[in-house]
Amino acid sequence: MAMLSLSLGDACVKQQSVKSINDLSTTSFVDHEVTWKELERGGLAVLPTRVNVGKKAEAQIIENLLNKEIRQRFNGIPLVDFSEIDKFPSKSNRKKWVELLVSHSSPHSIRGTENLQALSVKLGTRYFLQTDIRISGVEGGAEHVRIFGRLWDSKTKDILWSGYGEARGYVYLFFPAIPAPFEKTAYRAVKGLVKRIPVSHSVK
Repeated sequence: MAMLSLSLGDACVKQQSVKSINDLSTTSFVDHEVTWKELERGGLAVLPTRVNVGKKAEAQIIENLLNKEIRQRFNGIPLVDFSEIDKFPSKSNRKKWVELLVSHSSPHSIRGTENLQALSVKLGTRYFLQTDIRISGVEGGAEHVRIFGRLWDSKTKDILWSGYGEARGYVYLFFPAIPAPFEKTAYRAVKGLVKRIPVSHSVK
């Protein structure tokens, strides 16, 4: 009888061992949608991810995920990504201008855009995406990743959109809780962020 009771208990625990990664991504500001034609004509620069919290290795994972997701969603759009930017000579103006922009990739700062239009000419892109890791760690037994994103129009120097790619993930939520791997949680957060960039397919 005890063995039967144990088996039923084990079955109950297994039933509760749910793998889950929740998408908590949100938009915090939208000026207006960019049309596909505008993005196609203007091109998009995806700046390196600022490491506000977490580790440089985690930022690199997010950069790679962003590169993949943006290329999938915006297939055919001229892109300059972080890997190309990393190759700029360290003493060049464009490298310094990028680093200044990245240092202000934060919801609390809109500085660093003094050379945005000059950088646009150098890179051949009108639109710029900034990203910043705001949360990276285990909270309440779940891996929690939050990425801030902001889209600039260098021609008008306006912010077109800002929001958060955010996810919480766990393999097993009940004691002892087991958080999901960072990579899988970051993947869901990045997908949520890229999905919310407001681009329409209307002709303009």
